[in-house]
Amino acid sequence: MQDVQAGLDRANLLLHQHRVKDAQEQLHNILQQEPQNSEALALLTRCSYQLNQYPEGLEIVEQALQCDPENPYLFYLRGFGYYHTDELEKAIQHYEAALRLQPYFTEVYAMLAYVYNEKKDFKRGLAYANDGLALEPENLSCLNARSISLNKLKMTDEAIATMQHALAQDPDNEHTHTTVGWNLLEKGKHKEARKHFKEALRINPNYTSAQLGLKESLKSIIPPYRWLLQYSFWVNNKGKNMRWIIPVGLYLLARIGSSLFQQTEKYKNVAYIIVGLYLLFVITSWVIGPLANFFLLFHKDGKYALTASEKFSSISVVTALTAGIMSLIVLALLPAGQNDLINIFTLCTLVFWGLSMPLSSIYFPLSFNGYGAHNKFSMILAGIGILSILLTPLYFSAATGVAVIFLILLIINSWTGLFRK
Repeated sequence: MQDVQAGLDRANLLLHQHRVKDAQEQLHNILQQEPQNSEALALLTRCSYQLNQYPEGLEIVEQALQCDPENPYLFYLRGFGYYHTDELEKAIQHYEAALRLQPYFTEVYAMLAYVYNEKKDFKRGLAYANDGLALEPENLSCLNARSISLNKLKMTDEAIATMQHALAQDPDNEHTHTTVGWNLLEKGKHKEARKHFKEALRINPNYTSAQLGLKESLKSIIPPYRWLLQYSFWVNNKGKNMRWIIPVGLYLLARIGSSLFQQTEKYKNVAYIIVGLYLLFVITSWVIGPLANFFLLFHKDGKYALTASEKFSSISVVTALTAGIMSLIVLALLPAGQNDLINIFTLCTLVFWGLSMPLSSIYFPLSFNGYGAHNKFSMILAGIGILSILLTPLYFSAATGVAVIFLILLIINSWTGLFRK
């Protein structure tokens, strides 16, 4: 029978070394001896969190709280799990419970700052970060949270000073480098951001936020993607409701503007330009991600940053867009009078280009029951589009009917997407 405390110390060390599976094995051995050991359950919760298995981690910490209901650290861990599953109100409740039990728990102040930053209440986030720093001036979590709040509040000089201070405290902290990277990326400094993401991944190659940041910084080499990323940052900083209010507003402005200019023959072309620019913006926002990923397939760093699903998705979208372009070229070369062929290639061009949208949302390897309802709907939508193309040379009237259904569902999917998290 192993010494329990020695086993806990070893598990904690393994966890710091990112040897999560070994730590889990060690902890399971301890829990066979002491099933209600709250420290072992807390460490096992952290293992699940490091593997991004937050629901499993929440179940484990619930067991720990039943064994030790007055432990503030367990409430902190529970709040951490709820924060990462985007249940922010529950996270706040548990962090506040931790502070009632331990008012000087600095990490809780840091996490409350992160939660309120996520809720776009940056002033309150800054206040919590400052409260934590009043207790522990060198706390890295509070410094990182404070730099995010300051960055969002456009207090750039103070944000930079805070980031520099955090890096001076621990230049080998992957979380700090990642925070600096995201702050720089939001400011449009993708080259500088990339250096910090790379440094974070040198320290911890499995750090998810740094991996995502590196991909975003690499894709920002492409100007349209960089502009849309800045637009995304701006919209997200305005709050959750703005994610649908701004796109709906842009649509209404485009409709009103085009209608006004169409009433005057002299300015009719302006109406077409307004509609064209709006459609270009919408279509680009849908397909630029997979197109940027396709670009990364040929980048010396980017090809290693992409997941297998992102690679297949980018290839499928580019294939659909290319097929649409080829169909359009054939359509342009057809002689007048070939009405049947003109109709067929017109339909194929529209559907091929439309297919790029659901294909960009499908996860690979293909699984109808996996990845959630949105993935399932995207697969069905892509299947309807492909069916309409297959029917065109056989039963054009049926193909037209299927294509109309496809395009209607495509429009519905694009609009309902504004209201999805």
